[in-house]
Amino acid sequence: MTVSGFTLISRILGFLRDMILMSIFGVSMTTDAFFAAFRFPNMFRRIFGEGAFNAAFVPLFGRKLDEEGKPEAMRFARNAFSTLMVVLGVGSVIAILGMELLMMAVVPGFQPKFERDLTNTGKGNAAWTVEVDTRGAKGIYIELEGASEEVRGQWAKRIKFNDLSLLRRNAETGEDEKVSVTSGELVVGGLTVSGEGGSYLDERGNVSILLPAKHGFHTFQTVVEVQQLQENADVWSADLRVYRNDPGTFDLTVKLSRIMFCYLLFMALAAHLSGVLNTFKSFAMPAAAPIILNLCLLGALGWIWSTGRVDGEILAWAVAVAGLLQFSALWLTCLVKKAPVLPMRPRMTPEMKRLFLLMGPGVLAAGIQQINLLVGGIIASFQEGAVSFIYASERVYQLPLGMIGISLGVVLLPQVTKQLRGGDPKAASESILRGMDLGLILTIPAAVAMIAIPVPIISTLFERGNFTGTDSVQTGYALAGFALGLPGYVLIKVLQPGYFAREDTKSPMIMAGITVAVNAVCSIFLFLILRPYGFGHVGIAIATSIAAWVNVFLLWRGLKGFMKTHRRDRKRMRGMVLASVLMGVAVWGGWLGLQDFFTHSQWHRVGVLALLVGMGAAFYAWLVLKLKVTTVADLKEGFGRGA
Repeated sequence: MTVSGFTLISRILGFLRDMILMSIFGVSMTTDAFFAAFRFPNMFRRIFGEGAFNAAFVPLFGRKLDEEGKPEAMRFARNAFSTLMVVLGVGSVIAILGMELLMMAVVPGFQPKFERDLTNTGKGNAAWTVEVDTRGAKGIYIELEGASEEVRGQWAKRIKFNDLSLLRRNAETGEDEKVSVTSGELVVGGLTVSGEGGSYLDERGNVSILLPAKHGFHTFQTVVEVQQLQENADVWSADLRVYRNDPGTFDLTVKLSRIMFCYLLFMALAAHLSGVLNTFKSFAMPAAAPIILNLCLLGALGWIWSTGRVDGEILAWAVAVAGLLQFSALWLTCLVKKAPVLPMRPRMTPEMKRLFLLMGPGVLAAGIQQINLLVGGIIASFQEGAVSFIYASERVYQLPLGMIGISLGVVLLPQVTKQLRGGDPKAASESILRGMDLGLILTIPAAVAMIAIPVPIISTLFERGNFTGTDSVQTGYALAGFALGLPGYVLIKVLQPGYFAREDTKSPMIMAGITVAVNAVCSIFLFLILRPYGFGHVGIAIATSIAAWVNVFLLWRGLKGFMKTHRRDRKRMRGMVLASVLMGVAVWGGWLGLQDFFTHSQWHRVGVLALLVGMGAAFYAWLVLKLKVTTVADLKEGFGRGA
């Protein structure tokens, strides 16, 4: 239980961290920027560090250890470590310098939907028609960007917005109707406008049009008119931009990404050290290392709360420091375990060529879920608040995924590699099948519970401070969408070692490419369908689940001949599903009877949710034993072997 135990501690601290973070910041520009910035280095850390690099490194390192002994194996490990340090070090410097361009690709929705360099108008007149899609938007933000308040003030006096209006479809006639926003109206059917004067621009040259919930507007339109300047006046440089998101979100994302990007270097090196330790069957520190990140962020949140300085940069620096500390802890553990990984001059040996040959396809194969989440994040950036909704829901469904799926994958890879090296493919197949059993018997009921009562789960965990009931509904629906694929995410982690242990990264790469395409198409399609109702992010979650099951199907099909199921396996699977569905109905029925308590205090919600979860877990345990899906002895053996 070492891996799962430390992972559970890390996930619990992560929940505490995110509950406090959401309470302080709410769903805001800062959380959108922080989560978008953190996802980028975190994704590359998981792909290159935990994913592709280790998927290629662990089998090669294990073979070297078995065939040539520890000294040669450690020489290979040091060479791989040094090469990774140089490549990622140079790559990180380049990425930090070009972060603005990178973020344009990662969060294009944070970019302005209309942008014009006003300097080009000089002293003459100019007019442009502006149209912005408002489906799923919380507001429209118009900003003048200049070198000083004097510059912005000059341009603000010259700019007027004619026919400032919003369009929505009339349900009865099917025709577009126009809602005009005039200078005297601060509220139009729940619409809130900030600004002043006939032009609407305030003294800084800005205006915000905050849209009501479920507003139904599909287009914002206006004609921007720049009036002529006096003949002897100077022309100063300025830009006019129109956004769907808060204007500062993109710049803040770039700043936080630059601070946190060094986390990629430290965590990729830490993941490599974890691979060395796992091969020597030392699982404790690699599993405990993520706890350091949560402790650093909790410390930063405590400082923010005590000082009242609500600043995303503090969180970003906490992430950067955590990366250094995690790396240091793992490096010292290798030293204590008499497996020191010291830097050396990188050499392109035959083993390193083999490593890169295997790692190339593995970049896509092992990082499939991260790539799918990145695709979802790119699309989510076009709906204000969606990045935060998706992040919060991911934190919940990744608790069982981290405890079970990732833990099983970590343990299975060296175990299956050793069995195949020993010429026992049957034992390797049985190891994967038992991993599937252990993973599914826990994740299927977890997924069903998240689908049955997603909003109560989210409201209990996050709804306090600046995180509102509306945010709970939005996040809860996303959780249900992700939960549809939870067993699939776990199966991917369990099935992939069947390829990596045989040094086959090409097949998973092809399958991953298909899965990414499926995810992108489904995400765009479902996002566009649901965004008018304010739930575009839920479409992204469902698309991610669809992609996960497509990947599972392809991985399973590719292992045909190696993996052989028996009648008892299929019977156990049917029993798991039946027990989970019955448990889900019971939990949903319990919530219907107790839902009034969710309108009371936070402690009432915690108590009722704990009662529902406890009742569901006990009922499910009774069902799986009654249906003879498993036995207590089998569970003890499975957890003991999977730890």
